[in-house]
Amino acid sequence: MSLWARHRRHFIGDYDYGINYAGFVIHSAIHAARPDALWIAHFHTTNGVGASAHAEGLLPLSQTALYVIPRLSYHDYEGVALHLEERERLQADLGQNKLLLLRNHGTLALGSTPGEAWTGIYSLEKAAAAQVAALSVGRDHVLIAPEDAQEEARRQLAGEATGNGVNRDTRKSHHQLAWEAVRRKVDRQLPGYAV
Repeated sequence: MSLWARHRRHFIGDYDYGINYAGFVIHSAIHAARPDALWIAHFHTTNGVGASAHAEGLLPLSQTALYVIPRLSYHDYEGVALHLEERERLQADLGQNKLLLLRNHGTLALGSTPGEAWTGIYSLEKAAAAQVAALSVGRDHVLIAPEDAQEEARRQLAGEATGNGVNRDTRKSHHQLAWEAVRRKVDRQLPGYAV
């Protein structure tokens, strides 16, 4: 009898609809290792999977990528995540970063707020989409951001981490402002969605 069969009732109780076990393996690994991971976004988009399959990983091709790369970790593909022992490798690969490119699989972002997880996954997905678009014409004429610009982006990101990324007028973080904007947009476009 498999571990899943022995512990199924513990994981999902007496409900009829169950869980996605591979999702459980990945998400439980992150929640167990990171007390700041109150929210996790994990996508399997075409662009995210495309960038995750690139041998060089996410390239410094766009402004968004320059701000994503310093916060990005990688986890190599091991097959569908059905083995609990993969959790230790996921935790080690993620380290202290909040963004993860799961090789040949997809994208993941965590945050202490829904806004932080959302802005993380949104930025990672935008950087992946820009890379897939740029590389669709081949690698020969694609511009990699100059090293001094990459270094400046790293310095700017470090400044954001020390509080310079807080809006001076509202004292709200970039993550909170972006999340509130997305919520307003959804409220306008899908009134009553939360009912």
